Amino acid sequence: MKQKKESKNNIGVVLLNLGGPERLEDVEPFLFNLFSDRMIIRLGPAFMQKTIARFIARRRAPKS
Repeated sequence: MKQKKESKNNIGVVLLNLGGPERLEDVEPFLFNLFSDRMIIRLGPAFMQKTIARFIARRRAPKS
């Protein structure tokens, strides 16, 4: 019986609780702050981060 080779690359998963908005009208600013922070997620080139973050926040925030 052949043994499988062990992978030399380790894979890790990090789960973070970043809180969330308390009211419906807080969702868009929360999403913008989340997506505009390059320490949390990198979206395209640095100079485009806030533009992309605003686009995502406006598209994903609930319509009221």
